[in-house]
Amino acid sequence: MTEFEQQLFQYRASLLDLEQKMQASYDKAVMALSGGALGLSFTFLREVAKTTPLECTRCLLAAWACWGLSVTCVLFSFQTSAMALRKATEQADARLIYLEIVGGKYNTITKWLNHGGGALFFLGIVFIVIFMGVNML
Repeated sequence: MTEFEQQLFQYRASLLDLEQKMQASYDKAVMALSGGALGLSFTFLREVAKTTPLECTRCLLAAWACWGLSVTCVLFSFQTSAMALRKATEQADARLIYLEIVGGKYNTITKWLNHGGGALFFLGIVFIVIFMGVNML
């Protein structure tokens, strides 16, 4: 292996490591934000429900459902990510790593779950903003 190939290999390894760290940070952020949003909405509901009748409660329920599903997506993505890593290890051991999709279907599922978790978090924000807008005016 030439010096250039060694440097390229090390650079590639550092990129993969960085990708894993970034994904872990993303997952933690989605979990924390979705959980926090649920908690804040419960507090808001408790305070507002005391003084005024609520309107557009379906938006509140939709926000809760989105945040709950967001957390669920992230939790499942942890499992599918571990399965993808296991599959990638098997592919490397069988020398198939460059011939197949790394991690197989588990890698694809993990990506969809991660995107879904983020999208559901933002959709929950939209629903809670609508709910709060209707009830605060």
